Amino acid sequence: MSQNPINPKSAYYIKLGRGGAWEQECIQQKQTLRLGYHQIPDNLCRQGKWDNVQSILENIRGDSGTATRDKNQIRIFYEADETVLWVTFFGDRLYWGFSRPEITVLPDKTKSRPVIGAWSSTDIKGNPLQKYQLSGSLLRVEAFRGTICAIKDKDFKYLVRKINGVIEPDVDEALQAKATFESKIEALLHKLTWKDFELLIDLIFRQAGWQRIRVLGKTQKSIDLDLLYPLTGERFLVQVKSSAHSKQLDNFRKQMQNFQDYNRAYFVVHSPAPNFKKLSDDDIEVWFPRDIASRVVLYGLADWLITKVS
Repeated sequence: MSQNPINPKSAYYIKLGRGGAWEQECIQQKQTLRLGYHQIPDNLCRQGKWDNVQSILENIRGDSGTATRDKNQIRIFYEADETVLWVTFFGDRLYWGFSRPEITVLPDKTKSRPVIGAWSSTDIKGNPLQKYQLSGSLLRVEAFRGTICAIKDKDFKYLVRKINGVIEPDVDEALQAKATFESKIEALLHKLTWKDFELLIDLIFRQAGWQRIRVLGKTQKSIDLDLLYPLTGERFLVQVKSSAHSKQLDNFRKQMQNFQDYNRAYFVVHSPAPNFKKLSDDDIEVWFPRDIASRVVLYGLADWLITKVS
């Protein structure tokens, strides 16, 4: 379910403990932000006596510059209001949330403040915010040696767009162009001979790192490929059909019950019957021409296909 778009006035990255020591507790259990600096009296921060805080930190750090940076981070933690966006990283995802400035002093003299609702690791449309899908510029904040740092300018705008699930115009144009290209590739698939179509499917799996061990059966209408993934030892069985309908998939599913040494099965169809539909929870992965076309593009086989049908 989609949420309303966020519109923060500013954003901060917060490191939840040295080496992420508080991440699991803050994110999965208590839904909080947490700050160290146990030497700093809570009452000074609440009263806004930041010059006093500065003096304490200078005595601890022995350096006014470092003390100023620490003081500023503490001040942000105490004074940031509910319009401020907070982000952190945990596992392979970015987490975000807003927080009420209600400070609690914990028994170890560290401080916490509650997240409104809960930490989220998805955009407002429910898509996971996985680190590998985020810009390197934004990910640089994870290497910040302090506790809290501002996310500014382009990174701030990028972060808000990401959380709101907004695609940048040039990215959207590229995706549309890719979809158009895949549609053209799909049309070319139907021009392949059965032998070349069989070879193309073999090439797709080879490009993905699989090795063909043997051909289990070969007729004019179907072929079964026995594939091995060398790194893990997994084995896949692939049935390639020139044409097929749901009943043939059911037969293949029944046949698979007799094979005990395979991790997964694929049913690849050149020309599926009009009423042939995939099942979302099927234990057999079905590839229709559009699925094949996307993999032709993904694995760099478009030139091979174009040459074959030219």
